[in-house]
Amino acid sequence: MKKIDSEKTNGKANAEIELPDIKKDPVTIALEAEQAAAEKKCSRLEVVERELAELRGKIQSLESDRAKHVSILEGAIEERRQFAFHAAANGDLEAQERLKKARAAQAEAALALEDQESAIAEGRRQFDALELERDGLAPSGPWHDAMVLAKDLLAEDAEKIDFYISGLIEVLSPHQGRLEALKMFARDSGRERSFGNCGLRQVMRVFSTKMSALWPLEFEKFRQYDKKSYSDILRSQVAAGIGLNLDVESESGATEPTTAVEATEESAEA
Repeated sequence: MKKIDSEKTNGKANAEIELPDIKKDPVTIALEAEQAAAEKKCSRLEVVERELAELRGKIQSLESDRAKHVSILEGAIEERRQFAFHAAANGDLEAQERLKKARAAQAEAALALEDQESAIAEGRRQFDALELERDGLAPSGPWHDAMVLAKDLLAEDAEKIDFYISGLIEVLSPHQGRLEALKMFARDSGRERSFGNCGLRQVMRVFSTKMSALWPLEFEKFRQYDKKSYSDILRSQVAAGIGLNLDVESESGATEPTTAVEATEESAEA
């Protein structure tokens, strides 16, 4: 229990008023925890994306420099070839000196190229590791959005739907009672089959059919209810119950009721 001090009006004493603890819905707590965890991953994802962009630029620069080291190495090798014969066969001192310098240049260029390739390989290794981390973090964005939406669904949509369901029940419950009374009167009159198919299931079928036009995978479509309102269905059932056939159309296209020999359940649902 939470306690607060409430000063009495006479100013002489304070009294502690106990208030009940307001317990949070465990589902909401879990959603908020998931949302917080997803936010951390999203923050890390932003950092990883920046690091990838920066590392990509560095690797591209290293690969560009690699071509320069290759060119220097090839030049040093070519210079050794040029002076190798004169230095070895003719004992040309100048050629020997040039060969010596070319050897040093080749060795340095080879090591520089090796270092450059090692740097590129390490850069690519780090890049691959960051890409792997990024791929693991990528779902955190949609998951964060899912948690936010789930909270909104519980706080807003669910309560609104409950409100309208309660209102609909207030209408449907007495309506079902009136339908039952209609069928009872028909039975008492000796016409047990009249209005026998009337019921709230027709409301549900109309609702399901209309929703199937928007969400065909979630709701069942009743073909005979397509493009019809509940008023249309009930009117057809009442007409069938009193022996009228509403299926015959006039030449002008208007529907003309005609007397039916027998009202069947099929015609009541038509």
